[in-house]
Amino acid sequence: MVTGANGQLGSRLSEHPVDAQMHLVPLGRKELDIADTESIKRAIEVHRPDVIINAAAYTAVDRAESEPELARQINATGPGLLARACAEHGIDFIHVSTDYVFDGEARRPYRPEDQPNPQGIYAATKYNGEQQVEEAFKSLDNPRWWIVRVAWLYDVRGSNFMQTMLRLGRAGKALRIVQDQQGSPTAARPLAAALLTLAKHPSRVPSGIWHCGTEGPTTWFEFAQAIFKEYGLEVDASPCSTAEYPTPAKRPSYSYLDGAAFAHALKLPYMPWELELKNEIRALENATGDEK
Repeated sequence: MVTGANGQLGSRLSEHPVDAQMHLVPLGRKELDIADTESIKRAIEVHRPDVIINAAAYTAVDRAESEPELARQINATGPGLLARACAEHGIDFIHVSTDYVFDGEARRPYRPEDQPNPQGIYAATKYNGEQQVEEAFKSLDNPRWWIVRVAWLYDVRGSNFMQTMLRLGRAGKALRIVQDQQGSPTAARPLAAALLTLAKHPSRVPSGIWHCGTEGPTTWFEFAQAIFKEYGLEVDASPCSTAEYPTPAKRPSYSYLDGAAFAHALKLPYMPWELELKNEIRALENATGDEK
């Protein structure tokens, strides 16, 4: 059972091909409000899932500063309620979290065991969600839960950094793009594949916190340049600093997650971010028959 099925990741999970051994039930917020105990209870009674993947999240990082309660309900309260229901009914639980739980002060890839230090409302609510998930399973002898952190999620469709860059680039606008934040772009489609592999083969990965991503790091400016190159766009783009592009919420200056162990455990490729970007664009072309 997939929550947040209408979101960027949830829609990719919902569409992903599955074999006869897996039946996938995608639920949007109208079908399942993760912050409502009764809604969760009804969904579990009706669908009787073996695994729940929580892809529901409040992801408006800057708006969270003015909507803290809504962010808390979706990012912290909801995962806690889902986790407790899973623990009670013996359901495996996979929860998606974020690189924002870290403060960005490191200068080496973040590992799952590194101590979070969230900055801002969005980051704090996501970290609290992690804490509530861990707490829900703490008393079980054989807990079956996984928190999977990802960074810089994008897709070749929808609303995200990649699509914003393409829209602005095609409009002929001169762009200034942040160059002093480092991370590794993660595409939604292969992330969905990894989460479903985990759901099908949970014995490959011990319960706990894991990082998923690509080999990097890079910067937002370099990522944008790679996007323009792949699409053959000539764009007047120049780098700028975070200080020159102030936002309501603080961004971590370094949030590169070490995802090698997770990929190897699931027997999935761990590839450079540039190659994953190329693969996603090629997959879109093959699916639609369109040229870039």
